Amino acid sequence: MSMIKYVSPSGWDWDRPVAVPVKYSGRGLIGADRQDFIKTASHAFLDCLDNIKVAKDEVPIHIIALGASEAYGANRNGDAFSAATCKKYHPTFTKFARWFRNHKNKPEKGHPHFGLIKASAWNEPMKRVELLAVLNAEKSACDRNGGFVADRELEKLASGEDLATSMACRVPYDECSWCGNKAPSRKQYCTLEKCAAGGCKDNLTRVVKVAGDMHHLHVKNTFPTWFDMSDVFRPADRISYGCAADYLTKAAADNGFLEVADAIAMAEDATAPLAVCMYQDGLPGTWSVKIAAQMKLGHGLAAAERQERNSDSEVYRAFDSRLQSAFDTEVLGTYGTEKAASALGALADRKIILSIRDFGRWLGKDENFIKAAAACLPGIYQRMIDDDSWERRVEQNKCPISEKVASATARTAANLGNADFSLEKEAVQSRIALSSIRGYERPNLKTTFEKSASDQPDAEEFARDYAVYKADALQRIAGFDQNFPLTARLSVRQNHVM
Repeated sequence: MSMIKYVSPSGWDWDRPVAVPVKYSGRGLIGADRQDFIKTASHAFLDCLDNIKVAKDEVPIHIIALGASEAYGANRNGDAFSAATCKKYHPTFTKFARWFRNHKNKPEKGHPHFGLIKASAWNEPMKRVELLAVLNAEKSACDRNGGFVADRELEKLASGEDLATSMACRVPYDECSWCGNKAPSRKQYCTLEKCAAGGCKDNLTRVVKVAGDMHHLHVKNTFPTWFDMSDVFRPADRISYGCAADYLTKAAADNGFLEVADAIAMAEDATAPLAVCMYQDGLPGTWSVKIAAQMKLGHGLAAAERQERNSDSEVYRAFDSRLQSAFDTEVLGTYGTEKAASALGALADRKIILSIRDFGRWLGKDENFIKAAAACLPGIYQRMIDDDSWERRVEQNKCPISEKVASATARTAANLGNADFSLEKEAVQSRIALSSIRGYERPNLKTTFEKSASDQPDAEEFARDYAVYKADALQRIAGFDQNFPLTARLSVRQNHVM
């Protein structure tokens, strides 16, 4: 699990605009322009500017991005980033961040960018992170850097307007500033029962009295991966401190601001780009290579869904319920337990993935509900990718497959079920032939998703849980299957037969 945090640099008073053009000529930054730059920027940037080539079709922008909590406190959303954290993780800006608009920041979904983050630096005297971005000014820059011309941003700069910017990072968890509770999601924030400061769930951002002292309750973000610098209509936060007149003036200049609840709601609905999720493998928390692989696999399954209409209809015979008796789910144990997790692993080792029929029966669903959920399966992966819920679903898998050895009963059931249920090529071909020999008609298919097919609002949710289980099983199978692309396609076709 993880969280997305939005941070607006304009929340702090830097005594200058957040983003200003750098007067960079063909000979570099020289003369009076160089002296002016030194007055407001980190000396660490001088070497960058001397070594980084800025082309004529790019406009360099100096950005004051982030202040350390020791010097500036937490922001209005209650997020704090220490000096040590800023110094260690500011390079992720150059690794992942691009100049986006309105936090549309996922390249894998075709979101456009309008410039690059060329360099980042820690300004020790000012205790802040600074960035050097280049905006695409002409088509030639787009051809070289990717993305599109930053016409809107360049027009604002030319007219003397400030750029309202907002950044985004992904953290595996944050930590309560008072009780130290580590929460991988906001649902796991501390409460009054466990935190003397009242708990972040209800009192985040408030100044509270604890043991006779005043404390500004906030959360510490120790492991941020920065992946987004956006030109936005409304910045996502303001700093907690500063005079009221200055605060209101800044808010008006940025065309309004998001309330804390709005910013949190926006972050809860967001996910990071896939590359960022993969990068955070190994950080403290619940992240793993397995989860990263499943997230990536989901995009491949969505691509297979798009090709499904052109597949050989004879293949669907292999999943006909007239050939497959119900799998004995009693040997699996109770869903969500360690016994069930290891039993699902035993099935995957035989390339068996439960059908929606058997999965539903195992969880105690009635026949009508299962049919409603089955009607939601076509295009299920693409829908989760489109609404940005796929990565979160994978992280919150309710019954992740375990690496532990399953019971002898579960392993025996998996072996006995190979012929009837396996996605192994030979087993699938055998069931197709058997269906033809018996004279069965090809099964009726559900090739497109029709929302009206289900009048039960939780059927889609159940279908999504099932799709996550399938990806988990496929990730296990991928570790040993030499015909994995075929197996993955067969698993998608399994979704179209009820």
